[in-house]
Amino acid sequence: MIRPEPHIVKGLAMAVRQHPEVLDWLDGVYRLEIKRLPYAVDNSAVSQGRCQMLMELVEFLKTAPAIAAKS
Repeated sequence: MIRPEPHIVKGLAMAVRQHPEVLDWLDGVYRLEIKRLPYAVDNSAVSQGRCQMLMELVEFLKTAPAIAAKS
């Protein structure tokens, strides 16, 4: 994932702090995609890419408040 600029990181950190349910929802979507991955027969590469992107996004959003606090 391309690292966003500092003002974007701060905005995402504020969003996660003010609306933690968004992070919970994204984490749930990621977990659902992981569960579906073994059954993806049509185009498994697309499913793998979606899982990877969701994983990176969830991990980044979890750390965004700490990254923004350091800035």
